[in-house]
Amino acid sequence: MKAPNLHLNLLRPEEMASSSPVRMRVMLPLLSLLLCVACVVWWGILFMQGLLLNSKVTSVRADLEGRKSAHAASLAQMADMRERQAQLDQLDAYKRGCHKYGGLMAKLAEVIPEDVQLTALTIPEPPPQKLSDPKNPKLPPLLGPTNTVENVQFRISGRTAATASVTALMEAVESDAFSDWIVVDKDKKKSAARKKKRINIRQETRVGEDGVRMLAFEVEFRCKERRFEK
Repeated sequence: MKAPNLHLNLLRPEEMASSSPVRMRVMLPLLSLLLCVACVVWWGILFMQGLLLNSKVTSVRADLEGRKSAHAASLAQMADMRERQAQLDQLDAYKRGCHKYGGLMAKLAEVIPEDVQLTALTIPEPPPQKLSDPKNPKLPPLLGPTNTVENVQFRISGRTAATASVTALMEAVESDAFSDWIVVDKDKKKSAARKKKRINIRQETRVGEDGVRMLAFEVEFRCKERRFEK
């Protein structure tokens, strides 16, 4: 039999080499240094980002300050556009509410009795509207009309020798030939009541050449209402 191989370890424990090629006493300072460098780099990045944000905020504020005048000009132009559009809308409303009375005058000349002398044909203006805002009287007046419907009258003034001629004139004007302009109540009772209210006949004090005193009359008819719509 062969003799067993004997291995004798003569190294002390402190003389034994470590399995790691780098000692911990070297790694710890290196790790601490790398950590400090990383913190410095991180804070440097944050500082640079803060500088960039501050410069961007400054540039944005300067840009906003420069655009204030342009923004104010744009608001003024928009207000002016709304004002002009409101004026155009009002003109369109007036255009749609316009009534032409040329045909009424032409037909009236055909039905006037021979013994009637006309002195005036008028369409009285409606009472003025309150275009100022009572809550803010210092503001500029509103653009009229404020009402969408306006009542219109047609007034005939003249002279005649007999009341029958005035009655004949009224009946002729209230016929269907004038229905495009004159509104007549179909109810006979209401029509008679309105006829009494809208006719005014008085005898003139002056005596004519033939010794006859003329009668001055004034008759008012209700025309179709004016509508101011867009």
